[in-house]
Amino acid sequence: MIIFYGKITGIHGLKGEVEIAFVDKSYFASLPILSKNIPITINNNTFTVLNVKKKNKAFVLSLKDINTIEEAKELIGLDIFVDSSILPQLDDDTFYEAELIGYKIIDTDNNIYGEIVDVYSLPSNYVFEIKLTENNEIVSIPFVHAYFGKSDKENKTIQIIQKPIFDND
Repeated sequence: MIIFYGKITGIHGLKGEVEIAFVDKSYFASLPILSKNIPITINNNTFTVLNVKKKNKAFVLSLKDINTIEEAKELIGLDIFVDSSILPQLDDDTFYEAELIGYKIIDTDNNIYGEIVDVYSLPSNYVFEIKLTENNEIVSIPFVHAYFGKSDKENKTIQIIQKPIFDND
């Protein structure tokens, strides 16, 4: 599975290096740092990371076949994707945010309640944006034990144990 990693936000130096940024601090913390010889995908093209260095709150990448400022400038604003197979394997109760997109939310009777369409973080916890099966509305539900129970990575499901009440006004 290909997952979003970060965004190219600028150039660094004269040799075609690019700066990358992350969606938010928690997203950055949920992914390992890219390393030398890792393939990444930018705009449907595969590049090999030659070097990674830290710069303040960002990282700078040297990419194979990107050797000039002009080549690097063409990448500004583009998203970086990685194949999830290069990421460390997590235990059954731990997820990379990006892998949760598309998971089905099921109730205790295995009926589909909805599907996760986005995940974002607040200082206190993660929040799932779920497209409800019954009416296609998008609702935001905090990912806390009061609402969610067992997860199943093989079947890509998470059980909802208490459905929140939404005010339709």
